[in-house]
Amino acid sequence: MGDTGSYTMIADTIRQVGDDVKSDLRELWRRLIFSLLASNYDDHLRNHGFLMREPGRWSLSPAYDINPVSEIDQGRINKAPIAEENEESSVQAALSVALRFGLKAPEAKAILGEVFNAVTAWRKEGRRLRIKAATLYAYASAFENSHLREAARRV
Repeated sequence: MGDTGSYTMIADTIRQVGDDVKSDLRELWRRLIFSLLASNYDDHLRNHGFLMREPGRWSLSPAYDINPVSEIDQGRINKAPIAEENEESSVQAALSVALRFGLKAPEAKAILGEVFNAVTAWRKEGRRLRIKAATLYAYASAFENSHLREAARRV
């Protein structure tokens, strides 16, 4: 993709020019956790937009282009690093930088728990939406992954 940067660099930018800094930092961290747990490997800086609320003050745009990627396709896609100083992609790496998103450990773990609960219900939600069993099977490795297992140990 040619993008350079990381989630923590986006957080730094929000602190500098954000309109609702606390809310946007919290939302960005939630999106980071969701991207990990739902295998959103097509996660690059151009998938994080901003809307000008008033001159010089910006807010995160609504989330877009979030796609679970099955295990077989994950190696072909670049993923935005969590932090510029550490390109490790893990729940622990996200938790270790939660303060840069304005989150204390209990708040970060609470969001992790909320996202974990939502993502673990993926199959039930898919059936509710009448997604074909073959399609659900094809996406199982995107939702049942090592990051989700790591999150289960931390919530």
